[in-house]
Amino acid sequence: MTSLSHATEVRSWLEQLGVERMIVISPHLDDAVFSVAGILGACRDRAEVITVFTEGSAGQNDAWARMTGFPDSAAEHLARRQEDALAMSQLGCGFQHLGCRPGDADDHSVAQAVDAMTQSRPDGLTRTLVLLPAGAGGPTPSTPFSRLAWRLLRRPWGCMPHGEHELTRDLFWQALSGSQARLGFYAELPYAWSHSNRALQERLYRLLGCHTELVKYHHDTSEKTHLVELYASQLNPIFGPNPAYRRRVLERAECLLMA
Repeated sequence: MTSLSHATEVRSWLEQLGVERMIVISPHLDDAVFSVAGILGACRDRAEVITVFTEGSAGQNDAWARMTGFPDSAAEHLARRQEDALAMSQLGCGFQHLGCRPGDADDHSVAQAVDAMTQSRPDGLTRTLVLLPAGAGGPTPSTPFSRLAWRLLRRPWGCMPHGEHELTRDLFWQALSGSQARLGFYAELPYAWSHSNRALQERLYRLLGCHTELVKYHHDTSEKTHLVELYASQLNPIFGPNPAYRRRVLERAECLLMA
């Protein structure tokens, strides 16, 4: 295991790996900041976030939008894109919204995104680290009983796991496995707060056949809390209104699982 405690150590670690560019693939308009804001801030001059599911449609999947105070998911995603742009500007790293709606991401759209990543630099992906979501939340509970059990275990706060984290991971893993990029995974908050890193590593090996090495970054919790709070529409539904509870979740070290 590698343990990092300061931004200078993160930059030194990347230099030892020969990494000049880091791309974090975020399923939704908050996952990257919730999970690895400290790491992004430590290497902002070489970091970019690519977010996959950035659009919503009126009349579809509106339950969460209404819970977060919006009439529909189209209005919710508009606000969330603005929140994300503000957070990225404060972090100082690049960002891109792929524009996918739920159900849109597939082999073709991800292959196009990887082609764009490759062509954006003369050296392609040779000195690039791509971090994928580890799927810490697991698949969406499939039965009424399992959904109820998850809610009871995670209450009072925390959103339900859903398959878009795993779909994002699997599509990009497949598209990038034959490339020259260095690949790794990041444990997503808030899901990872209730999982051990070893369990997550075992799950990645079982699903992808991928051995991983754990890297922990002990970030500045106050700075991360400020960035997380920029996602105002998602803050209370996911982390709850209690600042002490929120801080306990955000104090968890940021965890990378390097392939």
